[in-house]
Amino acid sequence: MTAQRAMATSTAPTDTKVDILLVDDDSTKRFAMKAILAPLGQNGPDALRQLLKQDFAVILLDVRMPGMDGFETAGLIRQRPRSEVTPIIFVTALDHAEIDMGRGYDLGAVDFVFAPVVPAIMRAKVTVFVELYKAQQELRRYRTQLEKLVQERTTALTAINRELEAFSYSVSHDLRAPLLAFHSLNQSLLADYGDALDPRAQDYLQRMRLASERMASVFDGLQTLFRLTSGEIHREQCDLSAMASEIVEDMRASSPERKLEVAIAEGMTASADPRLARILLTNLISNAWKFTAKSAAARVVIGTEIADGGTRMFVRDNGVGFDMIYAHKLFGAFQRLHSQGEFPGGGIGLATVRRIVNRHGGRAWAEGVVGEGATFYFVF
Repeated sequence: MTAQRAMATSTAPTDTKVDILLVDDDSTKRFAMKAILAPLGQNGPDALRQLLKQDFAVILLDVRMPGMDGFETAGLIRQRPRSEVTPIIFVTALDHAEIDMGRGYDLGAVDFVFAPVVPAIMRAKVTVFVELYKAQQELRRYRTQLEKLVQERTTALTAINRELEAFSYSVSHDLRAPLLAFHSLNQSLLADYGDALDPRAQDYLQRMRLASERMASVFDGLQTLFRLTSGEIHREQCDLSAMASEIVEDMRASSPERKLEVAIAEGMTASADPRLARILLTNLISNAWKFTAKSAAARVVIGTEIADGGTRMFVRDNGVGFDMIYAHKLFGAFQRLHSQGEFPGGGIGLATVRRIVNRHGGRAWAEGVVGEGATFYFVF
């Protein structure tokens, strides 16, 4: 049994080379087969033991050889893990009736070629497996590059999270402490000397107090966003209908003067982290609660609908709405479409919603019309 190695060279700009193993005891037939494969760019003899050292795109194997026939050789080839799926083409001058073709296919043969070999057909058959092998090699290279890129991005993300932790600590201690002291002093001044101050001085102190409160709200929002970015998600089946009902009842209790009609669909469930799901619903319902404050017949609907083959949840209101031109700003941190005096808030609620949805692998978006209300959708 004798083997030769033929290297098939790609015509692509990368000039990729792959190896083809020829196994035949007849040197004349080996020479002829090399000549047939010459247009693929083959060259160079080698021994069958090369199979233990490298991979091949395809193996051309003679069925009838002295000492060890092609089927036995194929059996040995298949014992090597790296060549378990290497395509084998049996090449033989034997008649169909003389060959146990079923045994050959059991050993992983992809084809039988019978003499006399038609060069064009042989080249076409081999080319298919050469191109497949090159594609597989290219995929392996891409996978290696992707794994390296993922590792680099993971390292970078870890560094960013550490910086966020340091920043959050700074906000919580180094920045917030003096702000609270300033706010406390301001309150003391108003309480102790408010009556002695002229209206202008009182107004200044009130503005300072409101500014410090807004700054504290910003710090709270930053910390909230950081907490949502870190930590693991623990999913379980959540009853969103029950959650929404509890949130609405809490809001009614805190603002009993509000006359707001709320409709909550029954049976809304989702696989989500229950803590984060409650924060998400609280922010969306609070948003609807706030922006319907000036509506004569305020109404909020919390439900689901089927669209594009999937189920999406929504919170819809008939409040002030918004211009869709500015829809891209809604979910940004500290982005506001209304003045602080008109609708107070920290500008962090919808950013929190998107962060929670993103962490669940879903998406959130909004639709609205000025003066007619808004609908906020989300999918986990």
